[in-house]
Amino acid sequence: MTKKKGLGLAKKYALLTLGCLFLATGGVMFLSPFDLVTGGIFSIAIISQHFVYAAGSDFYVIDIVTWIGEVSMLILSFFTLGKRYTLRSLFTTLLYPALVTFLSRVPMINGNLTFAQYFIELFQRHASSDPDWGLRILAAIAGGVFIGFGVSICYQAGGSTGGLDVIASLVAKHTPIKEGTMTFVLDGTLVIVGVIVLRNLPNGLIGVLSAFTCSLVIQYAYVRANRFIVADIISCESDKIRKYVEEVMDRTTTVIQVTGGYTGESRTLLRVAFSRAELPNFRAYIAQVDPRAFVTFTQTALVNGEGFDPLASKPFKTFLKTDKEDEDLHGKP
Repeated sequence: MTKKKGLGLAKKYALLTLGCLFLATGGVMFLSPFDLVTGGIFSIAIISQHFVYAAGSDFYVIDIVTWIGEVSMLILSFFTLGKRYTLRSLFTTLLYPALVTFLSRVPMINGNLTFAQYFIELFQRHASSDPDWGLRILAAIAGGVFIGFGVSICYQAGGSTGGLDVIASLVAKHTPIKEGTMTFVLDGTLVIVGVIVLRNLPNGLIGVLSAFTCSLVIQYAYVRANRFIVADIISCESDKIRKYVEEVMDRTTTVIQVTGGYTGESRTLLRVAFSRAELPNFRAYIAQVDPRAFVTFTQTALVNGEGFDPLASKPFKTFLKTDKEDEDLHGKP
């Protein structure tokens, strides 16, 4: 393994760890103390905890149910979605419930309270004059923000959060239903079940607020942050611009010979794909070397290939029948 690959791998797992910490913090410190059901396995754990309390027991089962749910989904993904999908979510599937257990059960140093209990008491001491519903709404928003950032960081690192995503992926694989639609159905069903079981409609609506906050954070922290720019450049200094792209931006260019519609002159067009964060410096450089350059910048949602995320599709041959398979099915032509 080269040093560059080693650093890339270390960065990936550091981001996955941070993402799982955000997920566990959002659930343990904000959602579970107020019985806020927003979807996912953690919401199943919250509903299960309600039944335990209703049975007259104070035994804490949220982390146990989270462990059971996550590991069950991991096993299901192995047998239905394959090794690649399972390995992609293995690290987060095991780390996330471990962090839930740590935050909810391990006492703080020099104190009897757990991390979650300490934070909740601190939160309540600084509450406003309406400690009940005010705290619930604040906890819902904060929980949504933490979980949204956690999911975004895990996706950014190329990992999966596992859980009920496995069921959504499985349904999308075998039916026309899209993965996002199935995730919405599963989470919405859990919210409705939470309202029925907990018998608290306002709490259910606050849970919807938390889920909506989570979606907004994912939209702005992951989806918008991962948009790329494709630039088409016509310039008399195309060699300098191409050299800048290769040596400074560590990107490559596509050189296209074009003809001006008005002048009929042959020109060189450079096409470059890069991240949105690189746009200001690149635009400033072009303006410096050729203020008269004609440039169009187009925003795109995804770029795959060398220098970007690899294509995650199956080999082309798996989508087409071979000549032998075609003969077996229909006979020789």
